[in-house]
Parts: sequence; structure tokens; C-alpha cells
Amino acid sequence: MRALFAVAVAVACALSLSAPATAGDAGRIDAYVTPYYDSTGPVIRIGKYSSGLASENDATFVAAISQMKKEWSRLSFVELYVAAIRLYDLGYRREAAYWFYSAQYSGRQFALLFNQKTIGSIGDPGFELYHAQDAFFQLAGPDINGYAFGDIDSLVKVIQRVRSANRSVPDLHSIYQHVGFISKADWQNKNAQLNAGLGTLATSLESQKTQIARERAQNGTTARFSRLTSKQFPGGY
Repeated sequence: MRALFAVAVAVACALSLSAPATAGDAGRIDAYVTPYYDSTGPVIRIGKYSSGLASENDATFVAAISQMKKEWSRLSFVELYVAAIRLYDLGYRREAAYWFYSAQYSGRQFALLFNQKTIGSIGDPGFELYHAQDAFFQLAGPDINGYAFGDIDSLVKVIQRVRSANRSVPDLHSIYQHVGFISKADWQNKNAQLNAGLGTLATSLESQKTQIARERAQNGTTARFSRLTSKQFPGGY
């Protein structure tokens, strides 16, 4: 129970119940996570989906996202985060919220199951990935949460959907090659704790809708994000 509580608290704190207003364009995420993503360009280096996600041509971009959905169980948290950022930037913001929370879950899962004794140093896969999962969250979170927390009912549905989709652990060795993990015998128990923590977050959001709305109005977040719209993604939100 203590471990479950710790995970729930960590997830809730990380998500921040009401993202404060920040400078810059609320409709675009400025992020640089070496070696994977640079919003200037953008420059994307995540393998076969890179060119499609970087494209400003809507049809090309949508085709890339649609292909990624077909290979969902094999996506890394890096691929999910980059897709979430690009979905947000190109106006598919409701879809971006689902990808972002999926990426966050996948990244937290990676961090929980990663064998830190094998982390290595700069340039090593484990080192780069371990630090990237936190960097992506810190950089993308304020804008995507700033938008998503404007509709708590919709966000709770997203969180519950992410939770349901992650009851089991995918083949991490296949997704993150050349990275060391803890014993596979411990994976499911740790994932269950993470999953339960996400459920606790959903319950907290539902019970604090009024408080969240009040805080967002007071700190300028509502004014900053309320003008943003969301395009319907084919077959998605």
C-alpha cells in the first residue's frame, strides 16, 4: 500500500492540477530534447516516422500518425511524445492529449523498470532515454496540460483509457534495444502500482473540478488556452 500511495502522489504531483500561464504561443510547443527532437524546423530523429511527423503537409502527417496507431504496442515513449507534440502544434489537440498521457505512462513505466546500474553515460542508450522521459514531460506538459485541463471530464476519459490500455507491460526489450531492465518477474507488480496511481489521479481530478477551474482562472491559464480549438483527427478525438 505504501508503494501504491507513493506512485499515486508522484503522478499527481507531476501532472500539476492547474498549469500556470507562461509566455509564448500557447498553440505551439517549443522543445529541444537531444538527440530526438528540436521544435526549430522541426528536426526529428526517431527512426522511420521522423519525416512523416516533421511534415507540414496535413495528409502526410495524418498518414504517419495513422501508421503509428497500427503499430501502437511497439512504440517507444519517445515516439509517443514527439507525435503528441506535433499533433498539438498542427491543431489536433484532443488527440494530442491522449498521445501525451500515453507517452507519460510509457515514460514512467520505462523509468520504473529500467535497471539504473546499466545507465552508462552521455551517448549511451540507457542514459539518453532515462533523461529524455523526464525532459519531454517537462517541456510538453505545461502546454498540453494547459489545454487539456480546460475540460476535466474529457481529460478523465483520456486518463481512464490510457489506464485501461496499460494493464500489462509490452515487450520492452524489443522496443528499447541495448537497454537494461530489472528482472521481468517484477515488471507486472510495478506496473500495477503505476496503473493504480493513474486511477487515483482520475478520481482526484473529478473531485476537484471546481477548484481547478478557479485556480486556472486566477493564474491566467484559462485566458491563455481558452482560444485554442481542436481539429478532429480521422478515427480519433
